[in-house]
Amino acid sequence: MDFNLNLAIGIFGALIQLIAFALNLYNKMRNNSAYYVGTNVFGALCTSYYAIVNSDIPFLLLEATWGFFALLKLAEVLRKKKK
Repeated sequence: MDFNLNLAIGIFGALIQLIAFALNLYNKMRNNSAYYVGTNVFGALCTSYYAIVNSDIPFLLLEATWGFFALLKLAEVLRKKKK
């Protein structure tokens, strides 16, 4: 396996999402916190980038959709926090 920057970005994004997910499962991070949702947005951006450079359309569809809805949720969380 050829390790390069694109692969590192993809792995980093996946790890961010998985760590946040595990922390949420064990009640260490709330799923409606800006930090949790933000990690999902950032992780999805990284993994979407990886999917694009590798022409992996099914993975891109999954991660872009994940990122889109996480971004919507982040905007909602930040609006509520502002009030």
